Amino acid sequence: MTINTRIFLLICLGAFCASFVVQTVFQSILGGSMSVWGGNAGWQREIAFWNVGVALIVVQLLRLNDQRAALVAVQGFTVLFLLLGLNHTQALFTNPGAQFHWPPMVLNSIGFFFGVRLLYKRGA
Repeated sequence: MTINTRIFLLICLGAFCASFVVQTVFQSILGGSMSVWGGNAGWQREIAFWNVGVALIVVQLLRLNDQRAALVAVQGFTVLFLLLGLNHTQALFTNPGAQFHWPPMVLNSIGFFFGVRLLYKRGA
C-alpha cells in the first residue's frame, strides 16, 4: 500500500472515530442545539454505530496492506465525503447560523479533494 493511501485511510479512521464521539458523547449539544436537524438520540446512535463498523474496515485494510483493496475503500470514502459535505452545505444554506455544520462541511470537503487527488494520481 502506498504511503498516500495509508495516510488517507488514517485520516478516514480519525474522522470515523471523531464522528463516533460527536454522535455519542456530544449528541445533545452539537446535534441538538447547534444543528439544523436537531437532536435525535436514536438516529445519532445509528450514525455512531455505523462509524464503528467503517472504522473496523479501515483498521483491517491497514493491517492487510493491500493497495487494490484499499483503493476500493478510498473510492467509497471519497464519495461519502462528497455527499456528507454537500449535506452539511445544504444545511448551512438553510440556516447559516447553525454552527455545527461548518466544521463537517470543511473537513468533508478536504477529505473529498484529497481522495480525488489520490484516485486521480493512481488512475483508479
